[in-house]
Amino acid sequence: MRSFVCMIDFVYYTDFELKDQKSVSDWLMSLAKKEGHKIKNIQYNYVSPDEIQSLNNEFLNHDYITDVIAFDYSEGNKISAEVFICQKQVQKNAKEFSQSIENETLRVLCHALFHLCGYNDKTDKEKTVMRSIEDNAIASFQTTHK
Repeated sequence: MRSFVCMIDFVYYTDFELKDQKSVSDWLMSLAKKEGHKIKNIQYNYVSPDEIQSLNNEFLNHDYITDVIAFDYSEGNKISAEVFICQKQVQKNAKEFSQSIENETLRVLCHALFHLCGYNDKTDKEKTVMRSIEDNAIASFQTTHK
């Protein structure tokens, strides 16, 4: 019997680095499990504003900087993906929405994961659901994984 290997990698192309990658990885794995998924491989890439804008333009035809983009290669309930995060945009969003940088960083990490679990945020109703599960996930990190 083969054991299932879970891999979450954080790759930094900027000067930002997550403080506690192990706790964040454990948290993300627990969120996926709660949604009925297993993480096979997710690579979270921290990139510059120019790089994320280039990716956004090339793959989504949006010519602007965004905070997070996820490329989903999953099969069934086994998540495999590349995620690109612009921490400078995350920091701007934190200020704009009166959030701590830590909470906004957690938000984009789980936001990408929830997309990979099948959640969308195109309609107002979907946005409300997404925000609610993000808020619950952030609260769970603060109480359980910190």
